[in-house]
Amino acid sequence: MNDLALVTDYTFLVTMLSMAAASAFFWTERDTLAPHCRSACTLAGMYTAVAAFVYWRMVSMVGGDGDPASVIALPTHYRYVDWVITTPLIVLSVFVTLQAANERRGLAMLAIAADIAMIVFGYFGEINLRNPDARGLAWTMFGLGCAAFLVLMYVMYGPLAQVAVTRPESLQRAYVRMRRFIVLAWPIYPLCFAAALIWPGDDVKIARELIYNIADVLNKIGMGVLALVAARETTDALQANKPIA
Repeated sequence: MNDLALVTDYTFLVTMLSMAAASAFFWTERDTLAPHCRSACTLAGMYTAVAAFVYWRMVSMVGGDGDPASVIALPTHYRYVDWVITTPLIVLSVFVTLQAANERRGLAMLAIAADIAMIVFGYFGEINLRNPDARGLAWTMFGLGCAAFLVLMYVMYGPLAQVAVTRPESLQRAYVRMRRFIVLAWPIYPLCFAAALIWPGDDVKIARELIYNIADVLNKIGMGVLALVAARETTDALQANKPIA
């Protein structure tokens, strides 16, 4: 038994349960919101539900006995199936929270396309990660994925930021916080990818899975909570018949 592997095993279980609980919470809370504020909670429940299912599958693979071999053998493909579904939904939820999904549909499509490209490039880098003869290709995919992330940042700090300043203060605050989550937390994933390229040892592989688990909880549930808070503030203001602050 390996202590790091044992902790990692149980974070898979904790993450699965957290995602399932968050999904139930978001879908329950949506019914307490104003009708036009419910979509963001619906999306949050969707991407946490997808993550809960994927983690349920990964829990069955890694077990809970602290065997490092089971963590090392975990197919990372499952994570990319999760991310290629959940991260576009998270990006869409930013637009929905800002009430800009319909108004700036083309911009939303650009942001989602950049996000999907980031995940696809990451996947093709991942499948070459442990092949010493394909390290150049893995680095190339890493660079292309980072370029796609920069396109997403352009949308967030450029055109979408201009839309945000026309929204009520509560939505502006929510947008800044959600954008900050993406800017600060999403780079954890490519940094772990780069670490595995530079140090291709088994301990790094296990530590990477542990960090991915923690980052997924923070990113998915955290973004959902921010969307819910913004929707709650908007609903409360409407119910009180006062301007949204």
